[in-house]
Amino acid sequence: MTKTHAEEEQRLERQDVEGKAANFVATQKNVMGTRSSSANSCGELVCGDLGYCDHGLGSQATCRCQAGYEGNGLVCNPPANFVEHALIAAKPGVAPPQVADLHVSTLSGRSVAVTFRDISRKQGFIVIGDAHDGGMRWGPASLIGEQVFGPVTAELPGSGLLAMAYRTKDVAGDGVLRCVRRVADRSVIFGKPYVFANLQAQAMSLVGMPQSRVAVLFAEHLAQGKAGAPHFEMHGSSILAEVSGDLEAPKLLGKSHFADGPVSRISVAPLSPTLFAVAFREGQDSEASPSSSREASVALAELWDSSLVFTMKPIPLEPSKDEIWARSVAGLGHNAFAYTYHSGTEQVTKQAVLRLDPESHKLVILQQPQVIAFGFTPFVSTVGTVQQEEPQMASQVELLQSHGHRLFTFLGAEGAHGQGTICAVSQGLPVGCKNSGKTFREVVSATSAPIGDGRVFLLSVDAKGSPYYSLVGLLGRR
Repeated sequence: MTKTHAEEEQRLERQDVEGKAANFVATQKNVMGTRSSSANSCGELVCGDLGYCDHGLGSQATCRCQAGYEGNGLVCNPPANFVEHALIAAKPGVAPPQVADLHVSTLSGRSVAVTFRDISRKQGFIVIGDAHDGGMRWGPASLIGEQVFGPVTAELPGSGLLAMAYRTKDVAGDGVLRCVRRVADRSVIFGKPYVFANLQAQAMSLVGMPQSRVAVLFAEHLAQGKAGAPHFEMHGSSILAEVSGDLEAPKLLGKSHFADGPVSRISVAPLSPTLFAVAFREGQDSEASPSSSREASVALAELWDSSLVFTMKPIPLEPSKDEIWARSVAGLGHNAFAYTYHSGTEQVTKQAVLRLDPESHKLVILQQPQVIAFGFTPFVSTVGTVQQEEPQMASQVELLQSHGHRLFTFLGAEGAHGQGTICAVSQGLPVGCKNSGKTFREVVSATSAPIGDGRVFLLSVDAKGSPYYSLVGLLGRR
């Protein structure tokens, strides 16, 4: 006698309810700290949205928090202290490397590209890392070259390619741009170099743009006059180049200036696939008065067809103050961004929020510069969970939507540990900011990048020149 259709539906419904009940019981036992024999597989547990099920060899299924969070796997929150890992594993009998010029950029698929200069070996390297629930998986460190200073990278959306820029000397070097292709084992292949500038001595910034294009922001020094008595023209300059997947040298599409005069400490923040903010320090003329200071300047650039256009003159945030040093900008969504910088004269760190008004096409200040920290800091690193492109996985989109976006700021102090701060983002403004996480060693430089799932990859160097990284979760209760 065969079962009726109704009886079969009842059986399946009862089976589903029993399965959910078993999952609930196993999960509750896991929360209470018991190790139930019924939780033999991850299918029997329902972990929190910031947790994952770990079923290692010889052990039972257990809910754990993603690396970068603290908790029991069901309830996970940002860390009170960062878990720091050595970027370069120590080898017996080999002196540890000393690194400088650290940089990290976000790649698709919860990955990052880390570049640095090994002072002890006088070489530049790039290494690709993939973030997963339990931590990081690293590819081999690939040698960029021996004459590499200040290497930086940016992914070109939708192409699977990276652009890389660096200078060939610490002072008076050539500015070099080249393509980098990721391969399956997290190693890379380098394209042919293209020299786009000379007399380079400052760090550059890159912005990946659609159609395999990249914007390079740099301090340009142009020698003018006779060879025996030259003088120099100085500009804040940019080039727009097209990077080819065949690894040929990048093709120059155009060049423009965003500032006339010496610039340094350039920081960029994408606001959309074709729009980004540029923060920089512009030096004063010797005859300029303090009221004309441009040391906390900001401008906007936009891609129009095949041209990069700076849509307005740079705006100085602190026209009456000088000694503005470390800075960082981060997108907050809806064409708004945070501009965080250190005021050396006042010995404070400030944060302002600006937004591009869609009607007037002008920058408006949503939040005047506010003091967020007291004392000297040698570095500022600010990033947000707002991405130039949405995360690729639907679950990541839902996760960010349910928790809301966050802004992470990391500061240091002379002879002290680094300190992180997490803010919620409401209507384009950071709110409810709280300290969250600190390092266990003195930090002399740091950089960070979001990995697309509500976590940030934080990279720092201690006083000995040793690099460490941490994953920092921003969601959950702060």
